[in-house]
Amino acid sequence: MATLAYLLPPVTGLFAYLLGSRERTRRHGLQSVAFGLLWPAALYGAAALSPGAAQAGFGVGGLVWVGLLLTTAVGLDLHVPGTTGWLRAAATESPSGRGA
Repeated sequence: MATLAYLLPPVTGLFAYLLGSRERTRRHGLQSVAFGLLWPAALYGAAALSPGAAQAGFGVGGLVWVGLLLTTAVGLDLHVPGTTGWLRAAATESPSGRGA
């Protein structure tokens, strides 16, 4: 389920966070939501600079997205540096009251 959080960020990330029964799933759900909101915002900012910057931003974001999807699928838990503690703390308790 953690891998599915990255399928269509931020939508699937929100579902993974809200419905996930494991802390790992909720943690990846939160990261997917953040990524799914920041990537378009970065593209918007890059497009204001130049079409080339927007294309580069799309390419880099796409590589990060596929990387997160694939590494989570094989059981690795990659996180943006500096966010691991925050993600773990935020995902410890299930927002739905289910799970650990």
